[in-house]
Amino acid sequence: MNNLINVFMDYKINRLTEYGVLIYGEDTPFIRQIFNAYIRTYIDNYYYGVFNTIEDGSRYNERNLELEFTGIMQEMLNDYRIYELQVSNQEYKEGRDKIQRLKNFTLELVKIDFLEFEDKDDIPGKVEEYVSKYHHISSMINNNINKLCSLVRETYNTCNKMLNYEGQYFDIIESRFEKNKDIHFLTLNQNIKMLNNYRKAMVSKIYGDVRLDSKKLECLIQKISLQLLKDVLNKKDIDKYIVEINSSVINRGKIDADIMALIDNPIIRKYVVIGVNYNTYLEQKSAFSEDYNFACLQDFSHINDVYQKVDNIYNEGVFNYLVVLDCKYRDRDFFLNYTNDSMKVLVFEEE
Repeated sequence: MNNLINVFMDYKINRLTEYGVLIYGEDTPFIRQIFNAYIRTYIDNYYYGVFNTIEDGSRYNERNLELEFTGIMQEMLNDYRIYELQVSNQEYKEGRDKIQRLKNFTLELVKIDFLEFEDKDDIPGKVEEYVSKYHHISSMINNNINKLCSLVRETYNTCNKMLNYEGQYFDIIESRFEKNKDIHFLTLNQNIKMLNNYRKAMVSKIYGDVRLDSKKLECLIQKISLQLLKDVLNKKDIDKYIVEINSSVINRGKIDADIMALIDNPIIRKYVVIGVNYNTYLEQKSAFSEDYNFACLQDFSHINDVYQKVDNIYNEGVFNYLVVLDCKYRDRDFFLNYTNDSMKVLVFEEE
């Protein structure tokens, strides 16, 4: 199973490539390869904040994107040198020209991604306005503007279906923390409608089976991914989400491969915090060496020396957060007022 954000961004890359070959008027594997390299760089820059060829790439803007495209162009030209002795001089020159020419063309092409539509009827007018605004696009589209509108309409419909999908059987329970309103602890809850109490008890029993932990976690991550994707697309301020990974999805110091595939995304790495019980962490330390944000989940209600316990957790040097699952009331102020630049302590709101 693939992460929804990855699926969406790959779809966006493919669709922008389709726009590109239509407008450019040439559709070959080589042209698609060039488009793919430039467009994937745009996706990395604009949506992920990841810059591949420039050092000062802290934020997206047109200047940084053009610098990135120049760097990617140079990489493609360098790689293309292997063909210098394998093809004719004319073909080699034409190949280099296409790599260079498509740089500025793609800089204008990706601007179509910024178009916003009220509904499907809004598409032709916005696309025509876009085409007339950019020189490289308008000079090459010829008579294909209706085909372009049709492709944009297909993309619009598919994206809406994905972004507006709502599952019927599971929802998310959100727990909030004192003093940290931008961080949320999320768990999955089954919301299956029952016909009678017997079936309700049966479903609850099955839902609590540890053998389903992996599938439930997959479902939760996909729901979070969809929400993060919406927030990124709508340019909203994004909170951080803590999800717990149970020992049942960790084996021999490795998190289940299907789970890792779902969280292997720059947006997930930035906004999703992997929570783990401290004892599970001690048993499976090597599972938590990846480049993610981690939270230690610890019940302090039975611990007398909470100060030493917190020091032990902090000294592991792994955890960005310590989530106090429960504690004696007398220790609550200690946790609420704990300050450390390397590890933030989170206490649940009182019910």
